[in-house]
Amino acid sequence: MKALENPISKLKSSIKIGKMPRIQQELTACLQCGYCISVCEAHEQTPWESVTPRGKIYYLNQLSSAGGVDKLLGREVSLNPYFVDAMYKCTGCGSCEVVCHAQIPLVEFWETIRKWLVDEGVGPMSAHKGMAKKVGEVHNPYGEPPAKRGDWWPEEVKKAEVPDVLFFAGCTGAYRQQTLPQTGVRVLARAGVKMNTLGPDEWCCSSPLLRTGTHKYSLECAEKTVEGADGIGAKDMVMTCSGCYKTISTDFGKFYARTGQNVYHFSQYAEKLISERKLPLNHEFKAKITYHDPCHMGRHMGVFDSPRNVLKKIKGIELVEMTRSKENSRCCGAGGGFKSQYNDMAVNIAAERIRDAEETGADVLVTCCPFCVVNLTQGAKQIGSKIKIMDLSEVLLKVTAPVEAKPPEEQKQEPPKAKAPEPPAEVKVAPVKEPRPAEPVAAKPAATPVPADAEEDMGEDIWTDNSPNALVRRAAWNKGLRCRKDYGPLSIPIAFVKPKVAVYILTKGKVDAKAEEELEADGWRVLSFTESSITDGEEQAVEIKAAVKENARALGKKKK
Repeated sequence: MKALENPISKLKSSIKIGKMPRIQQELTACLQCGYCISVCEAHEQTPWESVTPRGKIYYLNQLSSAGGVDKLLGREVSLNPYFVDAMYKCTGCGSCEVVCHAQIPLVEFWETIRKWLVDEGVGPMSAHKGMAKKVGEVHNPYGEPPAKRGDWWPEEVKKAEVPDVLFFAGCTGAYRQQTLPQTGVRVLARAGVKMNTLGPDEWCCSSPLLRTGTHKYSLECAEKTVEGADGIGAKDMVMTCSGCYKTISTDFGKFYARTGQNVYHFSQYAEKLISERKLPLNHEFKAKITYHDPCHMGRHMGVFDSPRNVLKKIKGIELVEMTRSKENSRCCGAGGGFKSQYNDMAVNIAAERIRDAEETGADVLVTCCPFCVVNLTQGAKQIGSKIKIMDLSEVLLKVTAPVEAKPPEEQKQEPPKAKAPEPPAEVKVAPVKEPRPAEPVAAKPAATPVPADAEEDMGEDIWTDNSPNALVRRAAWNKGLRCRKDYGPLSIPIAFVKPKVAVYILTKGKVDAKAEEELEADGWRVLSFTESSITDGEEQAVEIKAAVKENARALGKKKK
């Protein structure tokens, strides 16, 4: 039998460290109460105190408290390789944050520590380094050819030149679990949604790298996606991957800018279509179903109700909850880079989740994430469970009508043929009497304020574009304004195309007079700012927003 590779054996016995990140507030807040231990899946697999959230914070406190006396006595402050291993024996699920009495934002905290380990040269683990290398080379962690990125698109669904929805497949959907984005697209097509995809120009959202501490490629991945989505002209962006949903919704704004589209997970968009009576549920699905909350979508983003609301609308389904559900849901074991480095442990965790599902007596376990589908399926196989694992999109494909089917109204008008079986009854969705507010995102504790000297303590962040140009663009995008870079024959540095506002960020001097005259003759409003006047871009973004509103109004009057 081949011996299992020990990742710790490749690390040095001790690693001298530089400056630690500014985490003193979180370290001080920890009560060392131990509530986090009972919900930590990694600890269940490796029952050592050092692997628990409490144990890792205790160790970090020891490193942080080392000071002048240690230097005087010649004691070197160093990282133990077993601590590095313990930091990556974590699925990033956030269960510890849910039960934390001190309300420490632990999901963000663990990612901060992992980034620090990468900056110190001791992280990530070997599997994660391989993923990062492939993302850098071919923009996906599987090392697959970018030219085949869009091959998953179902042939029968026509791509719209100007779509309502940009469907983001994600790397796993594009190359490994192609059934899931295919099914999602087919379901939306049945609702008459016009769609397209970025195809070969779709890059990894960088979630696998961010969760394991590598920030090197997030800026260019965010920029590629934001610019590509803007160029295709869609109003909404939809995805079946929970990891992509979290990253594009929350992390892109940290590195580049938020997308100009409304970002939906497939379950949210399906719920919206059903509520608007655009996606009829024509058939029954007779099964006892329990639902598993993906961590990225549930605990991290607060989306618990949308998938359950969809399942409740389907005739024939009996929805039952597991003992651990919603914010207290057990992780499937595949998140945070855990499965890629510690696959056997990840499958063990999935097997425990399958046992949770079996206790409900359910026939089918439904979830909303390709990683959950893969790992839960492997967990079920490990223990010989007969429970069926399905993505929500697969359930909807079974209960909605194919594209070529006649509308429900026409089916009702046709007289039934003699001795023919009656068609499956249509599930009637009650009309919504009042606009239903968007599902609230679970409140997070306020982030630790970063003092003015944080850069000195944490080191320069070389992976985020903080140039004056980028600061203005990001501030404008985060106010809901969609812009293009180097636009048109005159290469406008920052262009708000529809309202025709051109923005120049200058080192000194003025905008070229000839270019300005040509733009103004074509109805453009030209704004210019000097780099020295820009701090965070907020002041300029306010002025830009006012100019966008004013010029859009002026252009509208000219058309009349």
